[in-house]
Amino acid sequence: MKRNNSIMSKIKPYVIAVIIVVTGIVIGRLLGSGKTQQERTVPKRDSQVPVAEITNGQVQRNITMNGKVQAVKKIEIYAEVTGVFIDGDKPFREGRRFSKGEVLLRIEDSVYRNTVLAEKSSLLNELTLLMPDLLIDFPEYAGPWKQYLEDFSIDKPLRPLPSAPNDRLRNYVAARNIYNKFFAVRSMEETLAKYRIIAPFDGVVTVSEANPGILVRNGQKLGEFAATTAFELELSAPVRDAAFIRQGGRVLLSSDDFDGLIEATVARVNETIDPDTQTVGVYVLLNDPRLKDGMYLSASLEVPVDAAAVIARELLDRENRMFVLRDSILTLLPVEVVSVDGKTAIVRGIQDGTMILAEPMEGAYSGMVISEPSLSIQEGNLTGSK
Repeated sequence: MKRNNSIMSKIKPYVIAVIIVVTGIVIGRLLGSGKTQQERTVPKRDSQVPVAEITNGQVQRNITMNGKVQAVKKIEIYAEVTGVFIDGDKPFREGRRFSKGEVLLRIEDSVYRNTVLAEKSSLLNELTLLMPDLLIDFPEYAGPWKQYLEDFSIDKPLRPLPSAPNDRLRNYVAARNIYNKFFAVRSMEETLAKYRIIAPFDGVVTVSEANPGILVRNGQKLGEFAATTAFELELSAPVRDAAFIRQGGRVLLSSDDFDGLIEATVARVNETIDPDTQTVGVYVLLNDPRLKDGMYLSASLEVPVDAAAVIARELLDRENRMFVLRDSILTLLPVEVVSVDGKTAIVRGIQDGTMILAEPMEGAYSGMVISEPSLSIQEGNLTGSK
């Protein structure tokens, strides 16, 4: 008996300690559960909550893009004949300006020119032999041919042959090989013209890949020539932004290479998507003396977005939802985010007259009851512009 009492006296402190610990845990959980239940079941707040009323309208959205300036009139020059390269009216070098009609460059043509002159002499001989027979067989049609023969010059480009008013005269002339010889000479004249390359417009040499004295071959690139008065800026817009860009839209352009801004308009918008960059091409025509071919510019474009509203970006959660107030109860409403720019966001999908939280509220949750809300429309375009 004494032994049992001794064992019980040793165990008793441990039993009491276990009971105290278990009791403490149970009481702690009950108090925590009661506090949470009290927080969830007492949703009313004594302080007023600032809210704003949504009014959808047309909102101006800013789209920024970058692109490279390119000359509208720009050609690559290739040799179409073989020969020794010779400078034209001026040295064909980068930065050299040429006016329309000036000779950009020449290829030595003396040998081929003599061949053309020989063929012209042969044609002149055929025409001379034709005239006596033509005066006898077709005297009524001989006048124009006689005048053509008198005006014929070996050193000048060929003029068109007199027309044949009927098939008999046409066949008569063709039988004497006049047409065949004429078109052969015309073809040679066209080839001879390729030995001189003429500036098709006022511009500047941007690339020169040939030096005087070298032998150039047919198909060899000689350089590039570009106008300096008209330029085109190619911008790349994300597919989502391209849906709002329209032809004629006003664009403001800037660069670190010059002061001020350049105002222009959108000339056209590509309908296809670049598969590599997933962007759409936007093209702007420019005419400004500060621009140069190959310069990079930054573009800012204001586009209208209909049936939208501007809200503070911080009102959106990660799932593009925001709190709206319906019958004094907060509800999470999914919205369509058109764009996010800095601290603001343009959204759609909120009905006119809907009350939203004007600023984030700590501890807000869906289903919270708000008592006595005050209407507080903050400055800074929380709603659609009028």
